[in-house]
Amino acid sequence: MQIANHRARSHRSQAGFTLVELMVIVLIVGILALLGTYGIRKYIIASKTSEATGMIATIKAAQEQYREETFQYLNVSGTLDTYYPANAKPGRAKVQWGGGASANWEILGVNSPNPVLFVYSSVAGAAGTTPPAPGGAASDITIGNWPVAPINAPWYVVKAVADLDGDGHTTVFVGASFAGDMFSNGYNL
Repeated sequence: MQIANHRARSHRSQAGFTLVELMVIVLIVGILALLGTYGIRKYIIASKTSEATGMIATIKAAQEQYREETFQYLNVSGTLDTYYPANAKPGRAKVQWGGGASANWEILGVNSPNPVLFVYSSVAGAAGTTPPAPGGAASDITIGNWPVAPINAPWYVVKAVADLDGDGHTTVFVGASFAGDMFSNGYNL
C-alpha cells in the first residue's frame, strides 16, 4: 500500500505546470521586463540631462564673475539660436567643445574637457532692454512668467538644446539672471 501511495505522489509531482500557469508566468515576466525597460530609459535620459544642468550652472557662474569685473554681462552668442560648439546641430551625437568661433566663450572662461551632447547659447543685454523669449524654431519651450517688457537691470539668458532620443523633438533647458529657477520643456528640475 505504501508503495502505491508513493508512486501516486511521485507521478503527480512530475506532472509539471499547466498551460494556464505557464501563461501567468510569461505575463508576469513580460510586465517586469516592461517596467525595467521604462526605468532604465528614464535613468539614461536623466543622466544625459545632467550635462545641461551642470553646464548652465557653469555658464551662469561665469557670467556673474564677468559682471563683477566689467559691470555687464557678456553677449556670447548674439542670438539664442546661435549655438556652440560651432556647426553642431542639436542631436544625439556628442561633439568636442572648442574650435570654431569660440572667442567669446574663451573670454567668458567656459570650457568642457569632455565632448558635449547639448549645444549652448548665451545672450545678454543692458538694463532697459527686453530679454528674448527662449522658444524658437528649434524648441517647443514656453515659460509663463517670462518678461515681455524691458527689465531694469542687466540680464543674460542661457539655453541648452539636444535631441536625446533622435525623434526630432528637442529637449531644451533655459536659465537666466532674472530667474533663480532653471526651466525645461519636459523635465522637472
